[in-house]
Amino acid sequence: MRKLKALVCAALTMCIIAVPITSSVVFNAGAEEDVQSLQNKIDELEEQSAKYQKILDDTEAKLSEKEAYGKTLVDKIEVMNKKVILIREAIDTKDKEIVEGNKALEEQVVALCGRLSLIYKAGSASNLEILLGAKNYSDFIDKLNLVKLLSKYDKDMIDNINDRLETVKADKAEKEQQEAALKKEIESLNKLVSENEAVLADITEQSSEARAALMNNSSLISQHEAEIAQYYAEQEEAKRKAAEEQAALEAEAAAAAAAAQKRAQEEAEQQARQAQQQQQSSSSSSSSGSSSSSSSSSSSSSSGYDDYDDDDDDYNSGSSSSGSGSSSGSGYTWPCPNYYYLSSLWNEDRYTYNHGAIDIAGGDIMGATVVAADSGTVTDTVTYCIHNWGKSSSCGCGGGYGNYVWIDHGNGKETIYAHLSSVVVSPGQYVSKGQVVGYVGSTGHSTGPHLHFECRYNGVRYNPMNEF
Repeated sequence: MRKLKALVCAALTMCIIAVPITSSVVFNAGAEEDVQSLQNKIDELEEQSAKYQKILDDTEAKLSEKEAYGKTLVDKIEVMNKKVILIREAIDTKDKEIVEGNKALEEQVVALCGRLSLIYKAGSASNLEILLGAKNYSDFIDKLNLVKLLSKYDKDMIDNINDRLETVKADKAEKEQQEAALKKEIESLNKLVSENEAVLADITEQSSEARAALMNNSSLISQHEAEIAQYYAEQEEAKRKAAEEQAALEAEAAAAAAAAQKRAQEEAEQQARQAQQQQQSSSSSSSSGSSSSSSSSSSSSSSGYDDYDDDDDDYNSGSSSSGSGSSSGSGYTWPCPNYYYLSSLWNEDRYTYNHGAIDIAGGDIMGATVVAADSGTVTDTVTYCIHNWGKSSSCGCGGGYGNYVWIDHGNGKETIYAHLSSVVVSPGQYVSKGQVVGYVGSTGHSTGPHLHFECRYNGVRYNPMNEF
């Protein structure tokens, strides 16, 4: 057995050495720093982009405002230009009126001068001459009135022409003043338009610069994000390859361990068959010989462990297997019907201690029925352990036994059924031989599902196989 265990341990050690302790990918610290640097750059670029976006929003708002203002100025200038055109047309009309008035005045003056010249040539005509030249008094009055009428007509005509000329000149001067004022205002508006266009050009330049900066930042951010994504993709690919390699190594290790375990099981089965044959031979001899054999077997035993069972419990530490225990071969019922494979034997050598029970196992034993080996009273149970799975260390429940049932059969004999998944009896309850007391599990300090079946006589463990 020692040689077999040494072979198994050697095989498992080789598997463990072949398999890496951890399958995690070792990342390049420099690469991680580069990724962090890229992320910092992205954060800075996003902060800058936010500022540029604000500038762009502000400039676009100002552009809209200035464009509207400029359009208003242009529309106003266009209206004023139309007014200037109308005023210019009015001035041209006044100029025509002045020309026509001057022409009429000249014609009237020429006519007046002609009449005056005739009068001058004819000599001065007194009222007496007009009287003497008249045919009668009525003719005299008519001629006198005619002379006065002509003189008044000429005078009124000249005065009227002069008045019209003065009015036209005044209108012309007013129109010219209006034209000058409009032209001055148009010049002022044109200046505002020029200033607005300069502001528009400046704002447009700022907007273009902000938009260009935003596009550049966006391009850089996309580039950095692509670099980061590529880095993580490479790391994921490295993890995947490492996982595949690890899985392959684990599969090889598992195959090696399975082969070693199979060899160990085959030898254990052979030893179990030999032990059972020996026990059957012993039971056919005298009871004193059986007791002597049992005592001899128990004298070399102490509390121990097996491939499935690590019973690091208070009951083990509190018991002794010095050889004082004995058995009468009373014919116990097998505690786990239909399952007879022993994964750990009585008194199995564990290098520093020996196993103080037998372990009954099987591929599908989890949940199998556990029965009382003989009639008796349940003295103790543990039912609170929920750690029903294989483990490399004790969960602490039941002192290492996990869920268990302890039965007192009288005459100093006791049996213990440990690592149960559940218990169906309670302390103080009387149970009959073959009555179900629980179900197989892997609670407590157990590396896999099995039934730890332990026999004691006067508190000392002895070989359970002596009872069958």
